[in-house]
Amino acid sequence: MNWIPFAFLGAIFQAAEGGIKKKALQMQGMNNVVAVVAFTFAGILFAIFCIVQSGTFFPVYQMSLGLWNAIFWMVLLNIIAVWFSYKAIDVSELSYLMPFMTLTSLSLIIPPMILLGEYPSKMSLVGIAVIVVGAFFMDWKFKRQLTAEEIEQRNNNRKGLLYFLMTALCFTFTPGIMKVIVLESGNVLFASYVVHILIGIGFIPLIFLIPATISFLDKDGLKQKKRLSRKETRQLILENLKSNSAKNFLIATLFAGAAIAIANGGINYALQFTSVASVFAIKRTMPLFAFVIGVIYFKERNNLLQKIIATIVMVIGAVIVTFSK
Repeated sequence: MNWIPFAFLGAIFQAAEGGIKKKALQMQGMNNVVAVVAFTFAGILFAIFCIVQSGTFFPVYQMSLGLWNAIFWMVLLNIIAVWFSYKAIDVSELSYLMPFMTLTSLSLIIPPMILLGEYPSKMSLVGIAVIVVGAFFMDWKFKRQLTAEEIEQRNNNRKGLLYFLMTALCFTFTPGIMKVIVLESGNVLFASYVVHILIGIGFIPLIFLIPATISFLDKDGLKQKKRLSRKETRQLILENLKSNSAKNFLIATLFAGAAIAIANGGINYALQFTSVASVFAIKRTMPLFAFVIGVIYFKERNNLLQKIIATIVMVIGAVIVTFSK
């Protein structure tokens, strides 16, 4: 049972990672830069521990085709998931968004249905129903007059949720793939540093290919949005990196990388000793920690009781799904 503290580390630091990234993403146009720096730094940390443990950067002497295939899909799905999650975190409240990560519980149901023809048990269906009830409750509009600010935040939350559903879909498949990588490589630190550095490298082209969208106040004080060209995006990134806030941005991004390393390192270590379902039953308590960070640090106090109840209900549903397997 020594894997349990590592699974909890994964949950706590994934929540912390989300909070730190939300802080870093307050500097506009830097989403892909955050990903490059954070994941590369996490990979470097894993590489250092790999050298300390095995004395070499490359302790795996024979990498099978299955391992390379798993690494390819793991990197690709993470790039897609992280890109959409950054878009979501940019506009939504952390305490609203993170409970929907419980939808990744479907990783225990959808892949077996597609690949093996295994259908969910009655308890799995109960767990899914509980998650759905929590999701509806999180977004339920009670009969009271909302302020203009609350209406804008509700709309932003819903927009962010659409992005986040793509993240949840990708993360539905990554736990099983990571288990394959860990088992095939035989060295969890090697597997971790290769995957994280490749994710960081994978975001570099996105800096040059995907234009940024920025928010600003017009002359009437109304918030407007503008989609920049690729050239304007690169100029904005350079200006941000030369600004007085660049140091704080870099520190926050490096802390995010450290949080990624601790979170994913703890999960990958735990996967060596027990099943994916057992590890992720604990990891799915992450929304509870993310909720606390959102409320305490980001002062997300709107509809607080509603969010508390919805978060607890969705986590309970995720745990039911997990233990029904």
